Amino acid sequence: MAHRKLKLSRTEARRFLLDYHGLGPERRYTGKAGIMDYIRQAGCIQFDPLDPAGRNAELVLQSRVERFEPSQLDELLYADRLLVDGMDKVMSIYPTADWPAFRRTRERARSRYGSIPEVEAFVPVVREALEARGPLLSRELESGVKLNWAWSPARQAKATMESMYLWGELVIDRKQRNQRVYQLAEKLLPEELLDAPDPHPADEDYARWRVLRRVGGVGLLSPRMSDAWVGTYFLKAAERTRIFRELAEQGRLVEVETEGLSAPHYARTDDLERWLDSGSAERWSSQPARTSFLAPLDNMLWDRRLIRELFDFAYIWEVYKPAAIRLFGYYTLPVLQGEAFVARMEPGRLASGERAVLGWWPEPGRRLTRDSQRSLALAFSDFRAYLGCDRLAVSEQAASAEPRLERLANSRPSRARA
Repeated sequence: MAHRKLKLSRTEARRFLLDYHGLGPERRYTGKAGIMDYIRQAGCIQFDPLDPAGRNAELVLQSRVERFEPSQLDELLYADRLLVDGMDKVMSIYPTADWPAFRRTRERARSRYGSIPEVEAFVPVVREALEARGPLLSRELESGVKLNWAWSPARQAKATMESMYLWGELVIDRKQRNQRVYQLAEKLLPEELLDAPDPHPADEDYARWRVLRRVGGVGLLSPRMSDAWVGTYFLKAAERTRIFRELAEQGRLVEVETEGLSAPHYARTDDLERWLDSGSAERWSSQPARTSFLAPLDNMLWDRRLIRELFDFAYIWEVYKPAAIRLFGYYTLPVLQGEAFVARMEPGRLASGERAVLGWWPEPGRRLTRDSQRSLALAFSDFRAYLGCDRLAVSEQAASAEPRLERLANSRPSRARA
């Protein structure tokens, strides 16, 4: 099959990417079924424990899923067991049905951690305790031994249970905020899933699967280095380029040519053809612009250079920068309106504990029209519902940057025209 190329205008490329992520004119995902639909399409969403306004995975879903509630994600993870916490692109949430495909990841973790003497010695203690007492936090086991671990010394129980989790012997029973309550995998996952063989036993088949999964995670992706390739340590740039070319020749990827992109980008063929048949132009022209607050580690932002080149928006997550050199805030969320990024917003809490907009930075040249104000007010109404609060305080900085923000952040607009 010939390597297929398709030329899209910048507008078409932006709309494809936004529609693909459910960030187009209307929300197309609803409830727990919608959460599953999006995560199956994307492969995974990234987990991060920082929680100024919900954690990253929850922020990803609130921007896409109608009336999303964090409890819905918890139910899918820890009651329905349709989703699982695990390593994909770093720590992620992915469909439990994909568990067999990560056998290599788990085996690598066992090889890396299983022979550490302190871990090896404590594994039987963990197994016995979980059998006898049920799900446990690591702090509920103690040995008095510490070992060097990750960024700092850790208790033997913590290091051992994390290791057993990474190699798949333990899974998370539930979380107490960000603390993992562990249980034996055999107690929570079906035997046929735990015993299922690797569906991609050949190295080449596995590499192709990981490439297709990453393209699906972003929607439109290049083989050049970006954060999208974190977690695929075995795929070097030359090999990624070769696999992209072969998948295009097999008809599984389409090369997309768009003005302003400095490297070839590809979409999964089925995704792009489905979008081309969806009547996108009519949908975008007949609907008012929708405003969304995106998570800092949102799937669509995994390739920051793509966002910069396609949307003229340069986004850096500054959470690890010293405050004195930050351009914006500690935990800023890109504000998307229609097919343009119009601002950055930092959510958080005041010293009193009240939910607040701590920072607001409009993009240069962006003005709030009457329609864009209404769209922003609707987005804030949804955001307050997601946070479970009636009101958002607005900091002096945010109010100074946009004097209408207090009203827009706390109005209750009608959805009659949405």
